[in-house]
Amino acid sequence: MSVSRRSGAGVLVGVALALAAPARAQEQSAMCATRPAGRSWQPPLDRAVTLQASALTLRDALDRLSGTTGVRLSYASELLTLDRSVCVRAAGDRLGDVLLALVRGDGVEPVVVGAQVVLTPSRAAAAEEVPTARGIGVLDRVVVTGTAAGASRRPLPVAIDVMAGHDLEKRNVSSLATALDGSVPGVWMWERSSSSLLAQYGGVRGASSFGATYPKVYLDGIEVANPLLLTRIDPDVIDRVEIIRGPQGAALYGADAISGVMNIVTRHEGSGEAPARGSVRTEEGVVQSAYASGTVGTHTQRASLRTGSNLRSAGIGATFSQTGEFIPSAQSRQLAVLADGRMLGSSGSLSGTARFYDVRAGVGQSPLLAAALAPRYRSDSAAVQEAAEPQTLREYTLGSTAVLGAGGRWTHTIIAGIDGYHLDHAADATSPFPSSVDSALQSARGSGDRASLRASSVTRLGSQDARVNGTVTLGVEHSVLRQRTDETETSQLAAPTQKYPLPAATRSVVEIWRHDTGLLAQASAAFDDSFFLSGGLRIERNDAFSTGSRYPVLPMVGAAWVRNLGDAELKLRAAYGKGIRPPQTPALDHSRIAVRTMATQNGLDPEVQRGVEAGAELHFGSLFSLQVTRFDQHATGLLQNVVTYVDTLPRMGAPQRRVQYTLQNVGAIRNRGWELGATATLGQLALSSAFAQVNSRVEAIALRYLGDLKVGDRMLEVPARTASLSGVWSAPRWTAALGATRAFDWTDYDRLALGQAFLSSPAAAHQLVGVRLRQYWRHYDGATTLRASTSVEVRRGISIVTTGENLLGGQLGEPDNLTVRPGRTITAGVRAGF
Repeated sequence: MSVSRRSGAGVLVGVALALAAPARAQEQSAMCATRPAGRSWQPPLDRAVTLQASALTLRDALDRLSGTTGVRLSYASELLTLDRSVCVRAAGDRLGDVLLALVRGDGVEPVVVGAQVVLTPSRAAAAEEVPTARGIGVLDRVVVTGTAAGASRRPLPVAIDVMAGHDLEKRNVSSLATALDGSVPGVWMWERSSSSLLAQYGGVRGASSFGATYPKVYLDGIEVANPLLLTRIDPDVIDRVEIIRGPQGAALYGADAISGVMNIVTRHEGSGEAPARGSVRTEEGVVQSAYASGTVGTHTQRASLRTGSNLRSAGIGATFSQTGEFIPSAQSRQLAVLADGRMLGSSGSLSGTARFYDVRAGVGQSPLLAAALAPRYRSDSAAVQEAAEPQTLREYTLGSTAVLGAGGRWTHTIIAGIDGYHLDHAADATSPFPSSVDSALQSARGSGDRASLRASSVTRLGSQDARVNGTVTLGVEHSVLRQRTDETETSQLAAPTQKYPLPAATRSVVEIWRHDTGLLAQASAAFDDSFFLSGGLRIERNDAFSTGSRYPVLPMVGAAWVRNLGDAELKLRAAYGKGIRPPQTPALDHSRIAVRTMATQNGLDPEVQRGVEAGAELHFGSLFSLQVTRFDQHATGLLQNVVTYVDTLPRMGAPQRRVQYTLQNVGAIRNRGWELGATATLGQLALSSAFAQVNSRVEAIALRYLGDLKVGDRMLEVPARTASLSGVWSAPRWTAALGATRAFDWTDYDRLALGQAFLSSPAAAHQLVGVRLRQYWRHYDGATTLRASTSVEVRRGISIVTTGENLLGGQLGEPDNLTVRPGRTITAGVRAGF
């Protein structure tokens, strides 16, 4: 198709007329065409179908046909491109003709088996002169992130990455860090041990906070109360993970989407022809460690079950795992359960999600500090007390999504849910000082619950087949956040006596309620299905902001141009966006739960990031794709817990150091860089790679800032470059995957030297404040992490699975010189499907 050559005024008049009233439908496009009548079909494929719907995924279109005709459809998800965008224009057409039109290019055809219709491979369908799987565009895949009701990637002006659940399953990936580092350019999450409860991002297109950069996270559209607590995923129950980087998503998702948005979408398909379909997996392994007395054991058990049809489905998955002490007191135990359900009616659908996560882990004492932790600085009773109080975390999610009129002129979506957590004794990794030497870090408890309700309506203006069409979205969202901090501080200043055998304790309980309401409006226009304009605006009313910024306005504007080049598609895109984050969020407050700050958060400016991105994409169907993105973002008000004072207090007869902090705005930060991503499919071999170059530097310092950063400094903990390369070989009875990731060149604290100086003498410890901390900055080069996995089917439904993590065995150097990662980890097990 070619873009109209009318004058600028003519284009504006044409757009206004087209969007004001439904455009006259032209000849039906290939996506909406049905096969010519004449082929005879046996019942029930001869049933007449009357259905008008557009902008549906193939999965939803098949489900709507099943609901409309009452015919049960069965198909294997591996045979169909279920997430591509299609439309249905049927007025009395036969069900068989409509099905053939929808699945053209996938090489399947409908076959009647008993009382149901099964979509099975067909040579005749593959030989037709219609688009083949090579021609099914990646840009036609439907995503739900960045849109209110789901849309194809074709018109989106922002970079979006999708990690498919079946790809993660082939690679046997359950760590969110492994998934992101190996697939998404511009996002780096440090690999942590299973005893670390909090995620630590090295950057999302640079820094959007000091030590607490993160994307806003959703589970089936339900906002997660604390994004830093989500570190594990189960590929058996995950359909896909969608990620938008940068502040462009804030116009739709509101405050705290300053770095981007990640939406985890669970599976909702039925069990196919069987009454139920499930799998069980058990794996046993060993963790090698240079800091353990012997070999450390680890084991994982998983089970999942799905039942129902494409009209009614339900599923549940559970994972239990344990890992021993690869360093002293670093054992962990985890339990995760995720359940889902879905019902489809003639005019809409209702789905639900429930999640429970429970972990108990030792705090873990770094063996590198063993010599510094002299007995004179810590009494035996205090050490025993801390060892007896492990870290604990409980999370839950409960919510549902209702969609009315999907594919019609209007689509209404309502999402309601609640997500919460309870965190106890979590070790802080954002402070420059090791938590094991700072007594103030061992005395806090915190919890949070967020209830949210979001309603949106999308109207489609003009026919999808018209040269000019568009959408208008209106939405409202309200959330209520309850945060509770429970601190216990000992006040004894001398050794125990008969009169005072135990230290006096002061308990402080703080409970805060915050309300957030957002109103949003978005509009998009498409010209000849090749040029797209998008714009949106969101107005927030958030209790967490100060009076001056109580009503932030979050805009987004972007454009995209797509050109078909034979079997290839070329897309150029550009977008501008602005995001904002209040000084008080559960993720930013996680370290403040564990640290007493001298100053309150009153008077702090919010963190704000605005900027542009521009990119190009080249896709050759599913055979090859290349994406290049340039971003330039400006961040202000970034928050840092600045060390302002170090004192020494006696506790139970032993002197203990305590750090006092002041929360301060750093100033202005510039995040600029490049992102590259590529995929290729060569027969049975699938390759993917990601590379990002980031320059995150301080441009200005706030007037009252007392920390260690200066103008021109690189932001700490942010790698200058990250890279990954992975390959998956898929044979009929076995699969093998190999992947490598690496972060290069960043600056962080020499935490080992800081810990030693902190405990050396009171005089030296008192100097570890403000700009004096710069002498403890250190350059880190990074290390390559290599992982591999295989799955061999020994008989139908039974496979032997092996996985190797951190095969090069490096344990030190990421993200600092004090953190110890698990060494080479080898696991083997059996997976059985039924």
